Amino acid sequence: MQGSGLLRTALSLPGVQCVGAAELYDGRAALAKEIAGDNIFTTRDYRELIARKDVDAVIVATPDHWHAKLVEDCCAAGKDVYCEKPMSKSAGQGLRMIASETQHKRIVQIGSQGQSSVTYAKAREIFASGALGKVSLVEASMGRNSPDGAWVYMIPPDLSPQTLDWNTWLGTAPKRSFDGARWARWRCFKDYGTGVAGDLYVHMITGIHFISGMNEAPQRATAVGGIVRFHDGRDAADTLLTVYEYSKFPVYMRVTQASRSEQAIRFMGTGGVLEVAGDGVSFTPQDGKDRGPGSFGRAMPREIRGAYEREWYEKNRPKPGEFETTSGTKRYVSPPNYSALRDHFHHFFHSVRTRRTAIQNTTFGHHAALACHLANHSYFNKTVASWDAKAKKIRG
Repeated sequence: MQGSGLLRTALSLPGVQCVGAAELYDGRAALAKEIAGDNIFTTRDYRELIARKDVDAVIVATPDHWHAKLVEDCCAAGKDVYCEKPMSKSAGQGLRMIASETQHKRIVQIGSQGQSSVTYAKAREIFASGALGKVSLVEASMGRNSPDGAWVYMIPPDLSPQTLDWNTWLGTAPKRSFDGARWARWRCFKDYGTGVAGDLYVHMITGIHFISGMNEAPQRATAVGGIVRFHDGRDAADTLLTVYEYSKFPVYMRVTQASRSEQAIRFMGTGGVLEVAGDGVSFTPQDGKDRGPGSFGRAMPREIRGAYEREWYEKNRPKPGEFETTSGTKRYVSPPNYSALRDHFHHFFHSVRTRRTAIQNTTFGHHAALACHLANHSYFNKTVASWDAKAKKIRG
C-alpha cells in the first residue's frame, strides 16, 4: 500500500526511472507494472533486483521486521536506500543499519516525510529564533476513528499460498500457518510491526526532533494504553499514551484509534506556544506577566490590600507610548496541493546524485525509532523504559 504511493511520487520527479520491483504477492507485482510500465523487471527475490547494474537506489516499503535486513543487503550491494519509517524494529537493528550505511558509504534516507515539509521548516525557524523562550513542555497528539485508520485493511480475494510467498514474508518472525489477516493487517501484530508508536508516534517524534534541533533518544519513557476498540485478535494497542524525558524538556504524546482528532504538536514556552497542525504552523506570543494585581490581595485586610494594589498599578501600568508585547497569533500555511512526500523524495534523489548526507539519515532515524521502541518496551513490560546510551540497550 505504502510502496505504491511512494513509487508514484518518486516517478513524478524529473530524472527518475523505475527499472524493477521485488514483491512477494503477485497482485502487487502487477500493480507495480500498472504504475511504472509493463516493461519493468519484477521478481519475488529481492536479491535479483539489487544485483542489477541499472539499479542505483532502492525504495524499501515492507513490514517493519524486514527493514534492517533489506537496508543492510542493499548497502552491501552498493545501492542507496529510501527506507520507510520506523527505521528499525529494535534498537539493535538500528545500530546495525547505522554501521552498514557508514561502512559501505551509502545514502540512506528514512521516510518520515514531515522533516522535508515547508511547515516544519517554518516551525524550526521560529523555534531557533528564541521566540518561545524557555520551552517547558511539548505535547503531541492525534486520533483516528475508522477501521481503515486502525489497519483493518482489505484482504485480497485471491490471496493464497500460491499468490503470496508466505514463508519468505514471515522472514525472522515466528513460523505459523498462512494467515491472510496477518499479511494485510500486519501492523496489528508485534511479530511484524511496531504498533501505533512505529506507525504514528514516529511522525510526531521526527517533527519534535527536527523542529527543536535535537538528534538524540529520550532518556526515559513511561507508556500506558490498551486495546480499547478493536478486539479483533491483534496484540498491538489501539490506544497509547506516553511521557518521555528528554535532556531539553519532557514530552507528552498520545494516539488513539477510537476517536478522531487532528495531528498536532505544541511547543509550550515562556515566550509563547508554537503549534504545528494540519497544513500550517501558528505562534501565539506570551510575555509571562501578570495582568492584574492578582488574587493575593484578597487575603489581606482592606488597608494593606489597597496599598498593595496602588503600588502594583504604579509599577505595572503601561506608560504613554508603550505597547503590549503580545500581538496575537501568527499563522503560516503551506501552499495549495503541497506534498511533503514529494519534497522528501527530492531531497533523497539530490543526495543520491551529489553524495551529500541524507536529510534524515540512519542516525536521525535511529533516534526517532528508539523513542518508539522505548514506548513499546514500557507498554508491553509495564515498566519505565530507560535508554542506556553507554551499553546501547533499553533497560527496565
